[in-house]
Amino acid sequence: MRFLKAATRRIRFSWQTLGVCSWSLISKVVLVCVSITVLQNNLYGLLPCRFSISRRKFVFSKSMAIYCFMVATIFGIYYVNHMWKEYASGQLGQLDIIQIYCYVNTIAALLNYVTQWAIMGDILHFVNNLPLFSTINYFDITLMSVRRSVIFVLIKMFGFPLMLQLAALFYQKHKQTELSWMHSSITMIPILLGNQLNNCFFGGILIAHGLFMHINKVLRQMLAEVNRLQTPLGMFLHKPYYRMQRFCDLADQLDELARKYTQIANFSRKYLVLTSFSLVLSLAINLFTTTLACYMQYQSIADYVFIEEAYDVTKALSHFVFLLVPFLEIILMARVSQQELNEAKEAGDLLQRMNMEHADVRFKEVADAFWLEVCTINLKLMPMGLLELDGSVVNKLYSTVAGFLLFLIQNDLNFRFSIK
Repeated sequence: MRFLKAATRRIRFSWQTLGVCSWSLISKVVLVCVSITVLQNNLYGLLPCRFSISRRKFVFSKSMAIYCFMVATIFGIYYVNHMWKEYASGQLGQLDIIQIYCYVNTIAALLNYVTQWAIMGDILHFVNNLPLFSTINYFDITLMSVRRSVIFVLIKMFGFPLMLQLAALFYQKHKQTELSWMHSSITMIPILLGNQLNNCFFGGILIAHGLFMHINKVLRQMLAEVNRLQTPLGMFLHKPYYRMQRFCDLADQLDELARKYTQIANFSRKYLVLTSFSLVLSLAINLFTTTLACYMQYQSIADYVFIEEAYDVTKALSHFVFLLVPFLEIILMARVSQQELNEAKEAGDLLQRMNMEHADVRFKEVADAFWLEVCTINLKLMPMGLLELDGSVVNKLYSTVAGFLLFLIQNDLNFRFSIK
């Protein structure tokens, strides 16, 4: 009890020191989400640093580095030993999709450990220079305006893992009735670790999308006022001095919006660079497991049709969940990425729709500079320059899956009929 009281006082003091009490509600919500994400990264051993309240920034911690190294070592020894036993006993080729998904995520998690530790200096520089909360506090953002983003976060971080956990538990209990949540959790740990950095980037996309959306909201309001001031009625009702003053105020506001836009776009690109390896790895895993799961479903049906082998419905349903979740993850990532890109491009369209015929000279210069900045940035999300994250990524990946499946099914059918 005394420890909880001391922790509460420390958190309250930290909030007062950082000025959190004066932040907007959405900033406090984002702070809680970011804190949970940082704690998860610390717990999983991906982030060997801590936040120093006195220095007001993240610093490298030797004790956290030792803890992260121990977590990665224990994780690697345990799961690599399991994989080696499967290989030595000759059962590696007889694994189902759940075990394969677990093992490929084990490899991904180990590679994430190495890559994240190697770029820890860049990560610390990024998070310490990120003006996240000052940017959020600048806009008047309400929880209702970002409710869809909150739902996406809950689905990505909690909904999908829960579906996989229940499917793994259901399948393992069908195989061995004495198995419990602990055994299915052992299967889920590599999956959670392999997707953690992917989830962090997903949250970053949602924040950037929300900020771009509110920049466009302000631009729409500004567009309506600018065009209204230059109509014949507006020029008749308002004196030239008033219109000049309003255009100067709007120019200052537009100049600040341009700086915020540039910051959001640049930091989105920088964060993409830091997580690009994990994203590419995750896309490759989802592509591989989806192809393999579809082929295993086909084999089960083909064995039932051709050789009248018993069709295990429980196994098929469990495998279908592990087929469905990677597919939905790619769809969700592509949808949110496309929304961010659309909002980023819409700012240029709104600037072009502003009437500049009777506008102030300074406002014209600021608007033209902002439009040129939007065109110059031309925001794109291409991890490692391999594949652009947008709405077309689903068609590209699953046309590849369809091609592989046609090849595998054709070979399997040729083999079956050649034996007959």
